[in-house]
Amino acid sequence: MAELDEQTVQVLSSTDKFFVQQQIRWGEAITQGCFEQKNRYHVFNKDTNEMIFVIKEESADLNRCCCAPVHSLFAEFYLADGNGESGGSPVMTLEREGCDCGSPCPKPCLCCFACNESCSDGAQLYAGDLSSGPAAGETNGQRSKNALLGQTIQPLNGGKFKPVLQIMERDAYKGDEPVTFAATRGPCVFGGCSELCCSSEFGVSRANPGMSVDDIHKLDFDYMSITKVKPGGFTQAMREAFTDSDLYEIEFKTPDVTPQQKANVLGSMVLLDYMFFERDNDMIGYDDGIKINCFNCFCYGCICSCTLHFKNNDS
Repeated sequence: MAELDEQTVQVLSSTDKFFVQQQIRWGEAITQGCFEQKNRYHVFNKDTNEMIFVIKEESADLNRCCCAPVHSLFAEFYLADGNGESGGSPVMTLEREGCDCGSPCPKPCLCCFACNESCSDGAQLYAGDLSSGPAAGETNGQRSKNALLGQTIQPLNGGKFKPVLQIMERDAYKGDEPVTFAATRGPCVFGGCSELCCSSEFGVSRANPGMSVDDIHKLDFDYMSITKVKPGGFTQAMREAFTDSDLYEIEFKTPDVTPQQKANVLGSMVLLDYMFFERDNDMIGYDDGIKINCFNCFCYGCICSCTLHFKNNDS
């Protein structure tokens, strides 16, 4: 069974509140998404303000530029050194099989309604590094599970009108297959200009294998929380409006969460960011005038925008 290294276990065991800061990618910000750059996140122990992980995206250039934010990728977790930089090899790797340019494409309909496996999102978390390249479509679901720590999957129909993700861990007592230990549910309305004044909380509850979406919606969601934090001032508001750089808080509210479970929740947060908050020009866009996106709505796996469009007056 795959295991985390001792230092990673110690870091995760000693941290119950995480603060995650996505770094500004200036090339992407200046071109307003025309030049997509790889994401990078700094993960802090919120209580001590110590940086503990650096997360780096690895993805094929063509997939990232043409298929983002639903593209295939690796998110590699590195332990932060004393200077707040990544050192050594990845201690964990999140693999998301998404939409790829060319063939094979594991998820060709990922941006549509979640009506079957090809349009339902998800990601797998592995211990250590993955040897093959970040073009996840090369494996198309056939990667060896020897290093698997767990996975996050979107159920069919996506959770109906509130997004649901099932969080799983690898369980040695059940044949080393991933089993559901938690589920997260997000808001129906999020993103757009609403991000300037509202945080988006994805509550996490204990969950059992085989639970239906309707059963998950009835849970209390008081086990953990993943929150996309609203801007704390003018500078953060401008950062929110003109870049894809986001801030997250993750809190584990009970003492019985294992390091492996914490690792899988961190992986779920990265997947959530790509699924819901990596949309270019999500507040203000320019297409035959000015488009102001008030907010986004979730509907059976599809994201629908509520937009005000002020067209150019050619007269």
